[in-house]
Amino acid sequence: MTIHVVRSGETLPSIAAYYGVAPAQLGADNAVPADGALAVGQTLVVRFPRQVHAVQPGETLSSIASAYGVSLRTLWQNNWALGGGDALAAGEDLVISYFDEKVGTAAFNGYAYPFIGESLLAAQLPYLTYMTPFTYGIAADGGLLPLDDGAMLAAARARGTRPVMHLSTLTESGQFDTRRGATVLTDYGVQDRLIEEVMGTVRSRGYAGLDVDFEYLPGELAAAYAAFLGRLQRLLHAQGLFIWAALAPKTSAAQPGLLYEGHDYAAVGAAVDGVLLMT
Repeated sequence: MTIHVVRSGETLPSIAAYYGVAPAQLGADNAVPADGALAVGQTLVVRFPRQVHAVQPGETLSSIASAYGVSLRTLWQNNWALGGGDALAAGEDLVISYFDEKVGTAAFNGYAYPFIGESLLAAQLPYLTYMTPFTYGIAADGGLLPLDDGAMLAAARARGTRPVMHLSTLTESGQFDTRRGATVLTDYGVQDRLIEEVMGTVRSRGYAGLDVDFEYLPGELAAAYAAFLGRLQRLLHAQGLFIWAALAPKTSAAQPGLLYEGHDYAAVGAAVDGVLLMT
């Protein structure tokens, strides 16, 4: 893979010819408009196919994947223009593999609202390790506020992306609430009910893990929050699941403000399997 910076007078065909790749593939990989318009200074990602398949009449994405011994997810990742879908045209070229050498491993998570466009979600999921629907809130009695996540979970599983449950202090009003978080952390009857519903939802919806996002906590609840996370971790680990916490980035341990004081980074880090810095 290389990065090309467009110079004056260059066209998509001329750049493709220089690198020995197909103009259609170069355009699709970089979402170049149908008229091939480029801007001076624009960057193009140039990838070099190792193996390409020309689609024959009657072939499907599944049959091609099976013939080459690769997964549908791999074909989606190698062919951005598919948009996570399975529509093919006879004569279309599909990249089966690239010469790119992997430089390491990484995991990618994306948040998504239930009203996300179906095509946008389908296009992004093959490139995500995890997809986290936003969000399950908390009712005053500790019950979960519902989330219409069914279509998102089905789309994620169809494309090999692991769904993660998101739990926040969002209330019926649609706002993060300091008092709702404080109630969960100080009233163990409320906390017990919440944990019971969280564990039931994780199991019934087939989530791979839990992402907890309690914002706007006062400093005096920092220890209680870490203990709450630790309690969840023990229960989730017993089911072979993981837990993350979302944190606001801090410049110092003593940074003031509701976004920071209730999060003891060391204690949270010891209580969860990973953190997401919400920058």
